Amino acid sequence: MGNRQIQHRLLVYLRHELCTPINAMIGYSELLLEEIQIQQQTNLISDLQKIHACSQQLLTLVSTILDPAKLEMSQIEGGLDSFGATLRVELLTPLSAIVGYCEMLLEDAPASLIPDLDSLNTSAQQLLTLVNDIVSLAQQQLQILNTQEAQPLLLESPAAVTFIRSATTTLETLSQESPEKQVQSGTILAIDDSNPELLARQLKRHGYTVTTATSAQQALRLLKAMPCDLILLDVIMPGMNGLELLEKLKQHESWRHIPVIMISALDEIDGAVKCIELGAEDYLQKPFDPTLLKARIGACLEKKRLRDQEILYLQQVDRLTTAAAEIEAKTFNPKSLDDLNQRSDEFGQLVRVFQRMAQEVQSRERSLEQQVNFLQAAIHKEQRSEIADELAATNHFRQIQKRGKGSRDTENLYRGSLYPSLSRFATNGDQSSVDDRTSVTDRIHRVDLAAIETQSDRTTQTIIVHSFRGGTGKSNLTSNLAVSLAKQGKRVGIIDSDLQSPGIHLLFGLDEETVTLTLNDYLSGRCALYEAAYDVSHALPSPSGAIYLIPASVKASDITRILREGYHDEKLLDGFSEISRDLKLDVLLIDSHPGIDPGTLQAIAASGLLLLVLRPDYQDYQGTAVIVELARMLSVEAISLIVNRALPGFDVESYRQQLEASYEVPVAGILPFCEELMHLSSSEIFSVCYPDHPFTQVIDQIGQQFIR
Repeated sequence: MGNRQIQHRLLVYLRHELCTPINAMIGYSELLLEEIQIQQQTNLISDLQKIHACSQQLLTLVSTILDPAKLEMSQIEGGLDSFGATLRVELLTPLSAIVGYCEMLLEDAPASLIPDLDSLNTSAQQLLTLVNDIVSLAQQQLQILNTQEAQPLLLESPAAVTFIRSATTTLETLSQESPEKQVQSGTILAIDDSNPELLARQLKRHGYTVTTATSAQQALRLLKAMPCDLILLDVIMPGMNGLELLEKLKQHESWRHIPVIMISALDEIDGAVKCIELGAEDYLQKPFDPTLLKARIGACLEKKRLRDQEILYLQQVDRLTTAAAEIEAKTFNPKSLDDLNQRSDEFGQLVRVFQRMAQEVQSRERSLEQQVNFLQAAIHKEQRSEIADELAATNHFRQIQKRGKGSRDTENLYRGSLYPSLSRFATNGDQSSVDDRTSVTDRIHRVDLAAIETQSDRTTQTIIVHSFRGGTGKSNLTSNLAVSLAKQGKRVGIIDSDLQSPGIHLLFGLDEETVTLTLNDYLSGRCALYEAAYDVSHALPSPSGAIYLIPASVKASDITRILREGYHDEKLLDGFSEISRDLKLDVLLIDSHPGIDPGTLQAIAASGLLLLVLRPDYQDYQGTAVIVELARMLSVEAISLIVNRALPGFDVESYRQQLEASYEVPVAGILPFCEELMHLSSSEIFSVCYPDHPFTQVIDQIGQQFIR
């Protein structure tokens, strides 16, 4: 370490030691001023105010004279005696005044004030001792710096000797290299309206993932859509300021535990105090010291990491507690704790022991149940035979027996009921049903590209029909919307991209025998996408446009394979363009898988229009809000809402206005609850069966909005 560095650090430590008794003097004088006002000892106020003013003067002198950043080293090295004498004179003048006033107050003050006055006087005497030895201390330190050899310090005051020992220990600690710590990775949300990109670049250089926001509103939208480990929040912002946003964050159940570091160009202590009171972890003043900023962020992320570990551990303990209750209720599944028994610590050992004990208990219970059942069977064997004979004689049993031998004549089960006819699936028994099915499938055929007329300047509109969860009527809406568009002369394509639970093919009369190639075959590279397209224009009530359907496979093996092996999202997106070009489509409707997954997000990003289907249901409201925010982040060109199953009592126009104000997107249509649609049960296309129904009229109105 160089001489200048040692001298610099010694001055810092010296300033700290001198400021310690000065701060005590300021604190005791303020306490005494408050106390005498309460006791109405007005005759003491003047002397205490002078002590307080002299203490503040001492603090200013020490902070200014011994500031290493402002003090020229030549002032010390060139004239040490002069520097030391000047420093001593500067400090002794106000210090002597403080000692004098203290002595006078100790004579005149009431007994209740004596302890604090004694403490104030003691602090002044400690400072006086340090000031008297400060010249000798500076001379001895200069000698050490010049000779580069450690010399014994010959100081008169024991307090000065103690000070030098403390300074030496501190300097050795400061000179030691800090151990290299692993940088805590994390996602940081930087909220700053002035220059967020500069702050983001500084943080990214340290290995953090940074997202920026320039307003409180934008920050709240980002927090809803993405997880966050730390927030850097500017105090002064337009609209909702940083303090208001901080208060809102700390009141939110999901965000209150995210650490927040406030940043500001203001240096007022009141602002920092207010931020800490509202729940901020720290307060940093602009411009930042890069090393200090990195240290503060690292400390906050480490604290959050430890807290997340604690929460996870408590959740796992809660799961174990719940499992114990399930054992008592005889509902426990040992595999429900398989992820916890992989832990290598003592908790993992506890889980493994718990699972073994639970399996033993369940095994004993099953054994007892088998014994009881055997005894009951032995007792009631004769009675059981009589009941079995009675059941075997019933018509219902004969029908079940017939189906068990391979018959698919299920039509009789539904005759006279409210459920739709199953004639489409009959293969034996009812010849008219077979004939009807054959007539439908004869009209369904694979697409022949050569038969499609070439038309120039055709632009395909891609529409994704999506919902946050299943059961919203998305597939029914897609098929009816396709018919509505085709009735207006459009060439419409439909892709059933709900690979996990396909079903739109049923609405158009396709079955396993008719469908030879599917979307699954295209994604697996076994065919071109147009080869898996089927002309289902027979569903149209009169010749007009055309409808082409690309179904997904309903075979369990194909569904399992696609779930296990996955597929390239880019291939599906490429297929959208290929099929639009090959089939000369005006509109391409994509029936998506509900929810949020990478494939769905890719499709949403590629869409020209996103139709979000929801029901008047609070879970749908919340989930749709999430998808709307994600779609905005993906820069989707257009978003519209379609509400399904609105009850008869709904004020449609008022409800529409409320939805559009809440989501800030247009509502394309509100479909009424329809009993006829429930009875039809996806066996036919509703708008074809009921062309004049109010439901069909709303579908046609929706379709007209998207015609270019």
